Amino acid sequence: MKPVVLIGSSIPPGLEQVRLHQRLKLGDLVLTSLPRDLGEARAVADFCRREDLHLCFGEFVYRGSGIPCPAWRETVGREAFFSKADIDAVLDAAGAAYFGRLSIGEAGGILYWPEAYLRRTGPHGWRTLEPCDTHDQAAAAYVALCRRLLEAERRDIGRGPLLDVDSSFAFKYHAMAGVDKLCLESMPGDPHRMHAAVRGAARAYAKPWGTHIAMGWYGGVTVDAMFQKRWKNALLHAYLAGAEFIYPESGHYTCDNPRRGLRLGFHSKPMKAMRRTLREAWQFARLHTRPAGGPEVRLGILHGQHDGAPGLWNPVAWGQYHDPKWLEGPAERGWNLLDGFHRSEDWPKATVQGDLDVSGNPPLGQYDLVPAEADAACLQRYSALVCLGWNTMTADLYERLRAYVEAGGHLLMFLPQVSTRTDRAAEPALFRDGDLADLFGVRIRGREATAVQGVTFCAESGLPGYRTPLYRVGEDPLFLGRLTPARVELAGARVLSGFAGLFATAEEALLARPAVVEHRLGRGCAMLVTAWEFPGDDGLRPLSEDLLRMVLQGEQGDLRLLGSDRVRYAVYRGQAPGRGRRYRLAYLLNTAADVPAPVRLWHRGRLSAEVTIAANDLRLAYLAGDLLVVPSDRRVDLAAWAGSGARHDLRLFSPVEQTVLACNLGRKALRVTLHGNTAEIAPGASLEMALPRTVDPERQRFAAPDFLEEPRVRYRHDRLPY
Repeated sequence: MKPVVLIGSSIPPGLEQVRLHQRLKLGDLVLTSLPRDLGEARAVADFCRREDLHLCFGEFVYRGSGIPCPAWRETVGREAFFSKADIDAVLDAAGAAYFGRLSIGEAGGILYWPEAYLRRTGPHGWRTLEPCDTHDQAAAAYVALCRRLLEAERRDIGRGPLLDVDSSFAFKYHAMAGVDKLCLESMPGDPHRMHAAVRGAARAYAKPWGTHIAMGWYGGVTVDAMFQKRWKNALLHAYLAGAEFIYPESGHYTCDNPRRGLRLGFHSKPMKAMRRTLREAWQFARLHTRPAGGPEVRLGILHGQHDGAPGLWNPVAWGQYHDPKWLEGPAERGWNLLDGFHRSEDWPKATVQGDLDVSGNPPLGQYDLVPAEADAACLQRYSALVCLGWNTMTADLYERLRAYVEAGGHLLMFLPQVSTRTDRAAEPALFRDGDLADLFGVRIRGREATAVQGVTFCAESGLPGYRTPLYRVGEDPLFLGRLTPARVELAGARVLSGFAGLFATAEEALLARPAVVEHRLGRGCAMLVTAWEFPGDDGLRPLSEDLLRMVLQGEQGDLRLLGSDRVRYAVYRGQAPGRGRRYRLAYLLNTAADVPAPVRLWHRGRLSAEVTIAANDLRLAYLAGDLLVVPSDRRVDLAAWAGSGARHDLRLFSPVEQTVLACNLGRKALRVTLHGNTAEIAPGASLEMALPRTVDPERQRFAAPDFLEEPRVRYRHDRLPY
């Protein structure tokens, strides 16, 4: 049975080390360095082919230069390195087990590394991007650099697949340059936003993607209990986010921090614990089948054209250190608004409305960074698109956004994002001189003076679930800041709010100075904020945050999570084997290190019983029709789910005896049969049902009681690839 998700590890070079990986039961994939001996390299490849072990090599050439060979820890002339024919012979020996090799590693460092890293002398390493005046020049230069290096490596060294490994938002540019598979280096940046970036780019450009977890370098300052819990969260979060391959870069064989006197050898208890957690991840990935296609995502964050924000570390756009105009500004600070997506609203926040508090997670638990360059079919997979950073508007993008809205999409943009300018020091130049009537229902006729003022809402959105802060007439203006209103001519849009500086500003005055407008187009709706500031501008940020509150709540959909904002979740769609029932599967991860998390699932107006997720652990919740099924142990897989209407007949594989919580979220009684035992469940009721140990004959190895135990092995220390 082929695994849906590959779990693996980084290992030292050589056949002995590949065999050790297999004895240690650390997964279906190895990342390793190319051996210096050609015969040894072929032996590694041949072993991986025979054992169906996916083989991924580290980089063959130094970054930025194309010169061999970092795998050997020295510079060698091209004539002293293996020939292209030799490399291809090694790859041929691996056959279908050849997974690829890393290339243009950390190219995004050109954008997010400190300047001194890029000014170092020597023949290798990334350098600052050539000085550019405009965003489009910088984007073109970066893509051209990556493309040139990838093409040269394929031409001169050996065929792909070639993987990037990167920590930044740059994945869409790497896809444009021709990378075959996208690989996130997780932990240097925020895993939430970076998984959203790599997944969004992978979907737009139809690329496989996975997660390379840099625990040894970025997991923590010491290998204590918190480090171990962070490691487990990193693995499980990558899994629920949709990674197709997951492995640690380092920190699982040895780990040291000389300043703390920390030197952990391969046989130390902390390193054995790290490997046991990795083994648990492999066991889960083999005993449980994650539905194909990645998580459902309703909310897309539009990654604007020519946006050069790296998403971590460096406060300079496009790594352009030569001119102060490139220093981080409001366009780049808009990305910090993502931090609120995984935080519950504080209880005194008066604009939060409704019967239930669903804050703390985006709709269905996930969002994607959607390349603005994506085609119409990609854009239309999202119910809503919101732009937070830089964007250069073009006729092509404008038409694709218009088609997206007309087909039923919900779009929220801010006035600077419909500008055609590419020079960030220039004044905004609005697309079609501000005639946005056919998308946003307005024409922009200029600007007012910048002044401290607020915004007062005078209408509800026409979108169900979008709740504006519509107060009574006598109310103070909200969201005060230093703002520059546009002069707006309405051309079909409705005014949701206007700029205001006084208590009880008259509605006529609000309509005369629109702040947020809404325009219905076809089956969709486009909203525009008409201030001349970016959403991350200090003056506009309070309004931006509340508009995001409105969107996050309004796009929740028919399956929602109520609980702690330390719980992350994702929802997948699948079908039981043998053309069985279609179902949805929620992965519920409690990232809290030490306390359990009670949660409830809401489905079409009905609440489940309370489900408790242990600290630093994952639970599954299957939903078909009105039946919610929550096993107590996550190591389960659907063997069958038959029946129709109110009848459900389930069988689950499980390596242990356990209980299953069955909840009726409908208005009629359900008849549920689990492994031959039948129960009637009244509307709104739930009960625990016994699940016997039932092992799939093809996966008995992974269900063995001693699978998680590490065998006694001899280890010869050698360096990992990174």
